[in-house]
Amino acid sequence: MDMAPLVETNRIRGTRAAEADSPRHAAAPSELLWTEMGAGVWVAKRQSDFAGLIEKLWGAGYRVTDHNGRIVGEFSSLASARDQLL
Repeated sequence: MDMAPLVETNRIRGTRAAEADSPRHAAAPSELLWTEMGAGVWVAKRQSDFAGLIEKLWGAGYRVTDHNGRIVGEFSSLASARDQLL
């Protein structure tokens, strides 16, 4: 995959060994926590607030929607899509 590890509420995907050993990654107040909700859909939360959504446009990139439901844009990689909600 072409992305940084996704942090989920009950486990961590990816290869960051220091975090993989802990059952849950504690987020800094401004850090986004990403949860893969299903095939091609990721939800971002900042603390307990919805921060945005990424949808995979199969064969056409990724669409980012902000916390108000507005489309931010479409991007060629998941990493670049994720960067839009920082």
